[in-house]
Amino acid sequence: MLTTAFNFVCPLHDRKRMGKIPDFREASTSRKSTIEAVFMRFRDRKTEFVVAPEVGLEFDSLQEAFDFYNLYSWEIGFGIRFGNSRFNPQKRKISRDIQCACAGRPRHGDSSKSISCCCQALIRLHRTDDHGWYIHEFKKEHNHGLSLTCGEKLCWASHRSIDPHTKALIKNLRDNNVELGKVFSVMGTWFGSMQNVPFTKRSLRNLCAGISRDHSEDDVRKTFALFSELKRSDPNFVDSCLAEKCGNIRALMWTNGKSRMQYKHFGDAITFDTTYRTNLYEMPFGLFVGVNNHFQSIILGGVLLTNETTETFKWVFSEFVSLMGGKAPVTILTDQCRAMEIAIHAVLPDTAHRWCKWHVLRKAKECMGSLYSKDNAFRYEFHKILEHMITIQEFESAWDMLIEKYNLQDNPFLTQIYEIRHKWAKPYFAGIFCARMTSTQRSESANHMLKGHVPPGSSMHMFVRHYMKLQHSRDEEENYQEKRSKLVRVLLSTGGPIEKHASKVYTPAMFELFGIALYQAAWFEVEEIVAGELYLAHHIDAERRERWSRVAFKISIDQQSDKFNCECNMYEHMGMLCCHALKVMIYLRRREIPESHILGRWTKQACRHLPEHLSMYQKDSPAMKSASFRHSALFRTAVEMVQMGDSNPESYDVAMSTMLEMMPKLAEASRIKDGLGLEERIHAAEREAKESQEINQEFGIGYRGLRPDMLAPPRNNSHGRPTMARSKPGYEPSKPRTTFCSVCKSRGHNAGGCPHVNTESKKKRRQARCSNCGLVGHKKTSCNSH
Repeated sequence: MLTTAFNFVCPLHDRKRMGKIPDFREASTSRKSTIEAVFMRFRDRKTEFVVAPEVGLEFDSLQEAFDFYNLYSWEIGFGIRFGNSRFNPQKRKISRDIQCACAGRPRHGDSSKSISCCCQALIRLHRTDDHGWYIHEFKKEHNHGLSLTCGEKLCWASHRSIDPHTKALIKNLRDNNVELGKVFSVMGTWFGSMQNVPFTKRSLRNLCAGISRDHSEDDVRKTFALFSELKRSDPNFVDSCLAEKCGNIRALMWTNGKSRMQYKHFGDAITFDTTYRTNLYEMPFGLFVGVNNHFQSIILGGVLLTNETTETFKWVFSEFVSLMGGKAPVTILTDQCRAMEIAIHAVLPDTAHRWCKWHVLRKAKECMGSLYSKDNAFRYEFHKILEHMITIQEFESAWDMLIEKYNLQDNPFLTQIYEIRHKWAKPYFAGIFCARMTSTQRSESANHMLKGHVPPGSSMHMFVRHYMKLQHSRDEEENYQEKRSKLVRVLLSTGGPIEKHASKVYTPAMFELFGIALYQAAWFEVEEIVAGELYLAHHIDAERRERWSRVAFKISIDQQSDKFNCECNMYEHMGMLCCHALKVMIYLRRREIPESHILGRWTKQACRHLPEHLSMYQKDSPAMKSASFRHSALFRTAVEMVQMGDSNPESYDVAMSTMLEMMPKLAEASRIKDGLGLEERIHAAEREAKESQEINQEFGIGYRGLRPDMLAPPRNNSHGRPTMARSKPGYEPSKPRTTFCSVCKSRGHNAGGCPHVNTESKKKRRQARCSNCGLVGHKKTSCNSH
């Protein structure tokens, strides 16, 4: 309300010392706000400014007075902030100053970095009789320069405030890993142009820093709340935590119900990698990744670690198997970490452990120099050996020829990787099911996708939240392929009966791989050695093959199991028939692939075991999402029977006779337990918790899941923006980069220390002369004369 009754500065004793009063005055429709009244009177004003403070102007609240004075400060060219307050005996505000942002003295005495210059400009507010506020005193003069342009005015803190709706938008963008520069560009589009954004990039940076601080505070409790929320929406979501006796978290593992279900079908071959460290605590993140029937990467679980010791990895692998129902994988691929190798050998003795080929060969370029350049023939032949070898004999003979051809018998890198070839080379994977994986590329790819979701320096609960987003995106891709496998008709290249049968059995992705094998089968011809038992597949163009390449393979047939065994062992490695066995089947005029060679994990029905009329009972159907579906259904039926049987004596007799007659039949039928009953699940959970407690007690803890009273690991306090680069594995020592000379192209020195450069022709450096004593050979700082 605009009032002109106060045309003078009230004396100090006129300040009203009210009792318990509210901090603001209730708004009224019959009373115009001061800002509205000033705008309406601007037409009659003769000044160049729209808003001008006057003694006696009233406001409903302090915020309204602040906004009014802030409009005035924008026109003049300065910023404002709240100043001193005065309270009555009942601790209620009766006076408040809103002053220039340059008021006061520099805090630390360094005036070069502070804008404080003891400016006296302010408005002093006192209370009115109806609990409002009015301007009691107005000081207009400033002792500093004023901002003239819009860019300068936006640099004042009071003029770059961000409204709540914009803050919510910025928070959503940052939570979805949108970098700060792009967020500011989005704000420019939101407000029409970059010039219309009502705040600066510096204020946006400060807001984003505050959002990051809010995420990092009370991280363990927020992570526990997030896990509780996930468990409510997904009853099969589980987590496990390894903590020290003092409560510090050493490792945190989690997985959801969909991943546990996928592991039952596709957990025979997995990869594990721990090179992703983009989080607030610099904790290595381990990712368990598998491959489904559509040849897609599936995420089976994640674990955050504080260290990469043998004891920690023992807990990781044992706990992962426990969370997945106790079934150990057939094959696991990792890097060359020695601690990981020892842990797998101790915890998973029956699991085949192989190294990632990419990790073994990643130093090839640095160790072999120009020999491994892009245009060199050695590189082409080297990769040909690595990618296209089938048998061990082919690999070893081709390796010997390559080493001899390029005279690399003394190359330390090639000697080292050849000595450990049984851990990474493709031919040595024969007979070991790997789902066509020879490296942890799927884990690396999942880590790369995770970087698109997780911002650098993410807290623990935000890391888990973004991990679930990645899980959702992978589930969407799988759902798309599931729909495609039901609707899309594949294109047959030959139209043969075996190809038609394969198109009905395999998913489209696997049928493409089957088509490649079928195409390669056309390059072989079959020779019968023993009718119905042994055959030989010859390559029809053997003369043009490499000298080390094998051109004939024996295929034996087991009549009892109807199984084709080829010397290449491709079926044992991949789970799909090789081109040699397919050629023999075509020779024998087989119309279908034998059942013994149809691996269920590659088929369309890999996850669907029930007939169509019973699909409502599928594990992922809505009816079976309840953890106690059968128990609840039986309980409701039993309650209804009790209610009807309790109606009268006759109904009681009928109910009792029916139940007594039914008891022997149920006792006979319930002898076989499937483990899904409520009582069985409770007992199984108790046994599992007891076993887990015994395992965890070895590591100093007695509880399996995360607790809100646990302590987060120490934070990484390094300066600068967190890196998004791939972290080096623990087995790889940190050493300086190899230097190369630009003159002689040799390693170990640069052009300044090259022995081939004539140093005598260089101009000698002038000796230092002391400015104190005038002598040559030293400087003033080391002069001994006085």
